[in-house]
Amino acid sequence: MDSDLSSKEGSLKKSGYDTPTSENASLKRSSHGILLEPQPTDDPKDPLNWSLTKKLTILGVVSFAALAAGTVGQANQFGMNVQAAVYGKTPIEVSYSTAANAAGVATGPLLWVPLSNYFGRTSVIFWTQLLATGMCIWSSLMTGAGDYNSFIVSRWLAGTFCSASFALGGGVILDTFFLHQRGKAYATYTAFWILGAYLAGTSSVFIVGTQSWPVQFYWVTGVIGLSAILIFFLMEDTTYDRKFGTRKSSSTLAESYITNRIATFSPGHKVIAPSPIYRSPFDTILIGVQPITLISGAFVCITFGWAVPVQTLIGVFLQLPKQAGGYGFTGVQVACFSFISWLSIVVAEVHALLLNDRVALWACKRNGGIWKPEFRLYPLMLPPLILLPFALGLFGAALQYNFTYWAIAVAFFLVSFADSIVLPITINYISECFGNHPTEVFVIVNFYRFILGATVMFFFEPWAHTVGYGWAFGMMAFFSVLGFTGTLGMWWFGPQLRSLTYIKRFVATEEGDQLFGHISPVDRESIHVPAEKP
Repeated sequence: MDSDLSSKEGSLKKSGYDTPTSENASLKRSSHGILLEPQPTDDPKDPLNWSLTKKLTILGVVSFAALAAGTVGQANQFGMNVQAAVYGKTPIEVSYSTAANAAGVATGPLLWVPLSNYFGRTSVIFWTQLLATGMCIWSSLMTGAGDYNSFIVSRWLAGTFCSASFALGGGVILDTFFLHQRGKAYATYTAFWILGAYLAGTSSVFIVGTQSWPVQFYWVTGVIGLSAILIFFLMEDTTYDRKFGTRKSSSTLAESYITNRIATFSPGHKVIAPSPIYRSPFDTILIGVQPITLISGAFVCITFGWAVPVQTLIGVFLQLPKQAGGYGFTGVQVACFSFISWLSIVVAEVHALLLNDRVALWACKRNGGIWKPEFRLYPLMLPPLILLPFALGLFGAALQYNFTYWAIAVAFFLVSFADSIVLPITINYISECFGNHPTEVFVIVNFYRFILGATVMFFFEPWAHTVGYGWAFGMMAFFSVLGFTGTLGMWWFGPQLRSLTYIKRFVATEEGDQLFGHISPVDRESIHVPAEKP
């Protein structure tokens, strides 16, 4: 990523940006000659002008908030059998708490997005993290035989409040980072998000094996409470009206640190000024039914949906006795096995840091330096397309024919790796298709991600019983290939598909910008068509 930007021509070289030539005196570029998109203003409050240290700090805080929220959903993943005995319910009935949490995560953003347009993203994330902390405390106290219903409600509310950090973080990234930096930023954010769920699952196994089940919620409460503290001290609202060159934050927002914190987070302080861009409470739903979003959503739905049976059956088959066709693992061994998912996240993050931006910029160079949003999809073309179907087929065969557990380990790693690659690239692409609505994009893509994942286990058991595990996962592999055909269609026919967007005010892309080579400010402005009016 690039260093801090100075708006003064005399210090551009010193800041790592090329001094403008007479041809493009007002256009700024990175130290590698890449045109900065969006172009930063002369306002030091413009988030694009912040120092790299400040940008990375904000990215780290919002990513940690997503990790903390991710731990909440899977906090009691392996404690359900113990809770079932306490409540006098079956483990399946206790597992409804996970479904309730997922329902909150899927629907909560419909409330938080409109509120963030008024109070600011930072304030909404902070208060919802505090409320989620309270819900985790409530869950940990539900230890009586008659507390089942209250426990389910607490899990639903926890998911609802945690959903804010999932939904609003994407807007922070789009506000703060340039186009050529976003691939790495989105990958980092989503890696923390996914890692949170894996972290909770692994911790749950170790805790249930050595402690009482409420301890699962104690450490999660501490993590999400810590994220709220970091937000309060280190986050700043990033909303900025780039079209009109003015900050959307209220001009009355105090300058001193202490009063700024109070003004940002205290109820009754309006942090965000009215936006000239028309917004509707139904924008999230409307963006979700645009053709390009439907295709991307179906792809994400299929990719993540098939990962759920893999994650669910691993614990079941590994702990089955060998005589019953399992592997005879203990609970602690299963917990150690789950570290494979952690490794997959690390490898996927390294892959993203090295390739997500570089491959897109390489494609842009081959196109004469002219940018197209579809260049974001290039890193999806090989690893996930090949590895995900192979991994699903291998996993099904391993269960069907009782292969060595190393085959399951390889399949589990590849499924987790492919999923971790797919999500940030897809979100980045759709966000850049609807550049004025990144938050709404995050919400709707997250919703699509949950559709199949939340329902697949209801029909998977009769499916596998009818055709066998090998064929069930083999069919999943085939369906995942079909999902990738939609991505190939976006790759080849993206501009035509985007032109089918029937609500034109949503359209806001950087398509046509000449990131490499020189372009005059007049020529640059001619390719940007305003899309603010309804």
